[in-house]
Amino acid sequence: MDVKPVSRVTVADQVLDQLGALILEEKIKPGDKLPTERELAQLFQTTRGRIREALRALALIGLIETRPGDGSYVASGADVPREAFSFMFFREMRQYDHLYEARQLLEPPLYVLALQHITDRDIVRLEDLLDEGEQIVYGSRSATAFLDVLERYDTVIFELTHNSVLQKLMSIFQTMSHDLYYRLLQVPGAMLNSLERRRDITQALKTGDADAVRDQVVRHMESAKQYYAITLNQSE
Repeated sequence: MDVKPVSRVTVADQVLDQLGALILEEKIKPGDKLPTERELAQLFQTTRGRIREALRALALIGLIETRPGDGSYVASGADVPREAFSFMFFREMRQYDHLYEARQLLEPPLYVLALQHITDRDIVRLEDLLDEGEQIVYGSRSATAFLDVLERYDTVIFELTHNSVLQKLMSIFQTMSHDLYYRLLQVPGAMLNSLERRRDITQALKTGDADAVRDQVVRHMESAKQYYAITLNQSE
């Protein structure tokens, strides 16, 4: 593939822009399989995390299709203007205060909606993810690994809304918030706080009480403010 090494600034933007251009210019054809994350990271001379971030954005735009266990393929009918990529996802990613405000507005009612469809099996899935997160908190303390657990937890909640529009919107929001959450989890105590608050939310979901679910999500938002404040100060 004809790509250029990227600089350390706005890496994901550059990866997204270059891959998107290759697809739109049909240098990579519809139906073609993309190289693996590891191979792309070597080509772009960056990390797999940045490659994964760009691929997630390309999938949300509709330029590629990700097939679990198989890889990523160029989608058919990909006609999103190249200039839209950065503005659609990355321009707002640095507006941390706006992202947090959006999260406060969206998440409490979303969890209540998910409650309407949740099953005992779903509760077990959520608890298993939190157990995995606990091992990270008291083990490797890897922010990357812990964030992966949180995003999988959130994805379960999104799916439980049974609302395809909300699922799409929240997936986009998740991509936009990825860097913010990663930075937040670097703050001492943030991972443990997130784990404990999500355990409280999961317990509320288990009881089936919508008011309790809403209250616990709001409590989670409030308790996270101190960590967001530190993150915002670090970004200035």
